[in-house]
Amino acid sequence: MDAFTQIFGFAFQYLDSAAYLILAALGLSIIFGMMGVINMAHGELMMIGAYITAFCMYGGIPAPIAILLAGVGAGIAGMILERLIIRHFYKQLLSSLVVTWGLSMIISQVFLIMFGPNMPSLPTPFSDIKILVGGEVGFALVGAEGFARVTGETGRMPPGVESFGIYRLVMFAVAVLMVVAVWLLLRKTEFGARARATMDNPTMANALGISTPRIYAYTFGLGSALAGIAGGLFALTSAITPYFGAAYTARAFITVVVGGAAGVINGLVASVAALGGVQTILSNLFSVYIGFVGMIAAAFLILLVMPTGISGYMEKLRGRSR
Repeated sequence: MDAFTQIFGFAFQYLDSAAYLILAALGLSIIFGMMGVINMAHGELMMIGAYITAFCMYGGIPAPIAILLAGVGAGIAGMILERLIIRHFYKQLLSSLVVTWGLSMIISQVFLIMFGPNMPSLPTPFSDIKILVGGEVGFALVGAEGFARVTGETGRMPPGVESFGIYRLVMFAVAVLMVVAVWLLLRKTEFGARARATMDNPTMANALGISTPRIYAYTFGLGSALAGIAGGLFALTSAITPYFGAAYTARAFITVVVGGAAGVINGLVASVAALGGVQTILSNLFSVYIGFVGMIAAAFLILLVMPTGISGYMEKLRGRSR
């Protein structure tokens, strides 16, 4: 394998890891950073999004619209949970953790009873389009016919040529767009200003005429909707089961805690950049399992040096410079 193929493969895996971490953690980051709630049912909201995507696509709805509907459905489910249960546990980290953990088990068991242990797999978009790198091919984007010509009668790639699917890159592009959209929403809109004011000082915000209960509900609904969209995107690459979200909850939680609550977007991006890099390097050198363990170890070391997370440490440095 030549150097260019190795570099491209590493970059591809890094973007893939970053996409999964961003999509899994973005909604949780908003809920934890702005509301002080550890939502252990975040994975189940992703699972709800996955099921909605599946049912919509079985009904003939195109994947992009199905994923958007998944976000709407998960957002509504999140707002219902917030109004009935979550609102009693704001700023109570331990209590919110226990309660949402219980909710996660209840929701997964309800889906297990209703829909069974698994559902038929969904087709992955753009599966016929491949990126070929290395060997005599060099670098090429091919469709089904072009891929068949390269593989020939054997159906195997020629020596030195690696194949990459583009859906992972699409997921990364969507993840970046979602981060930018959330940043613009929180920084450039009236809702964002009201939400930040409510999270900083709810008593003062309420005295100024801001309906804090409504802001809490909308913010939790936004985080839930982002989880639903992530679940819809992941459903096109993974098996859909009642325990679908469990595979992502731990990674999302680690990413959010390392990012810190001082800066929702800045902390998340920095955390993803660091943890995604560690995971990609160790996965390439050893195995996927070692990559995950190395990511946990890196998170432990970062929090040892920066107990309030990366964003908290950055805020501390800014305070010193003033």
